[in-house]
Amino acid sequence: WFVPKGTAFWSAGNEHTCDIQGWSYVLFYCYALGYNAALSIVFLLIVRYSWSEEDFRKWSYVILGSPPLLVTLLHIPSFRYYKYMNYGGGSACYFTPSPPRCDRIPGVECNEDNLGIYTYFQLTQSCILLLSTSIILYACVRLFLITRQSDESVRAYRSSAQGNYATSNRVAVSGLLYSGGNLLVVLPVIIWLIGGLAKVNGAFFWTFVD
Repeated sequence: WFVPKGTAFWSAGNEHTCDIQGWSYVLFYCYALGYNAALSIVFLLIVRYSWSEEDFRKWSYVILGSPPLLVTLLHIPSFRYYKYMNYGGGSACYFTPSPPRCDRIPGVECNEDNLGIYTYFQLTQSCILLLSTSIILYACVRLFLITRQSDESVRAYRSSAQGNYATSNRVAVSGLLYSGGNLLVVLPVIIWLIGGLAKVNGAFFWTFVD
């Protein structure tokens, strides 16, 4: 595993592999969140504005390029402190000061000089989480409202009252599953960020996220 040898089970890495693993996790996780949000926007454009394959092709560079570009730009200040990626406990390396939890234990001095960059990093992660989750929730709600309005417009022409809102109900369930699945994926990171920003000492969830 990429974490420094002797720190965790199956650990066989060093400081360099720790940096690679940590930054790969940070960037690709944020890229995935951005693409989830972009996908929900595409769904909304298809339903609300009747986007076709040709329309998507025109804007494909913007849709596919904006998530990694935005994430990379937001992380540029953190890239200056590339070596600040450390083993923080558990099975992975994180952008966290060393020794582990030194910023939350009174009397323990951290090895890094600029601890403010960790606060910036946590705020950046929080903004990406909130922005992507908000876009997904908004798109799901808008899709449901559009479909419900469509069901209302043809309600008078349906013979069975049971099928009046069948389509919008299916869209609502799909939206709940999509947004709920995304929230479940980001929930551990949300807990980790809240704990980091609050600098909670001895909180039970550090056992699970560190």
